[in-house]
Amino acid sequence: MYQILLIEDDQDIRHIITQYFHKRDMNVVEASDGYTGLEKMNEQIDLVLLDIMMNGIDGYEVCFQIRLKYQCPIIFISALGEEESQLKAFEYGGDDFIAKPFLPSVLYAKCLAMCKRQSQVQKDIQTFHHLTIDYTNHQVYLDSYEMILTHKEYLLLEYFTKNAYQLLSREQILNALWGYDYYGDGRAVDTYVKKLRKKLGIYQYYIQTVFKEGYTFKDGENNET
Repeated sequence: MYQILLIEDDQDIRHIITQYFHKRDMNVVEASDGYTGLEKMNEQIDLVLLDIMMNGIDGYEVCFQIRLKYQCPIIFISALGEEESQLKAFEYGGDDFIAKPFLPSVLYAKCLAMCKRQSQVQKDIQTFHHLTIDYTNHQVYLDSYEMILTHKEYLLLEYFTKNAYQLLSREQILNALWGYDYYGDGRAVDTYVKKLRKKLGIYQYYIQTVFKEGYTFKDGENNET
């Protein structure tokens, strides 16, 4: 069940949206102002529905604060339907804008489509604290900075992360990256592990050596190499 955070000061609108969404297996967490909305925001929220004109802080500032920590979709719902308001919503990090009044069915359809799309994107991205791997685009980020890897280095890191916490022998790695018809030995694996560790820098502890057995990728600090 998707979790929707609805930040809206109009009680009637909150009631209409909540009732409509609940009947269709979508849970709604309500907040009547921006400060309360920020307090209720967490990693389990799949999408935010956000009004603009509210007591305390407005929706633009709420959107900005959410974007500092979270990447879930944000849909603005507001009576301020003019072009300037919509452009400002997008500038602050909004993903869509629906002007009031709106049909609950249309709003629900947009939310459902965005949640499904976001779920699919998340399946292709994996994060290990400091390290993030975008498998779709073959990009790797270390503390938000993109790592420059050769093709083989990327494939090695991808193989490690997709088999995290498992003991991988040199033979397994050779077969996965070089193929069964490769005539070299495990030293090729050791060479590329050394290169990859060098690029990981202080986070090289992700790739741990298991004496006489091979390697394992673990998401935790360990100075053993």
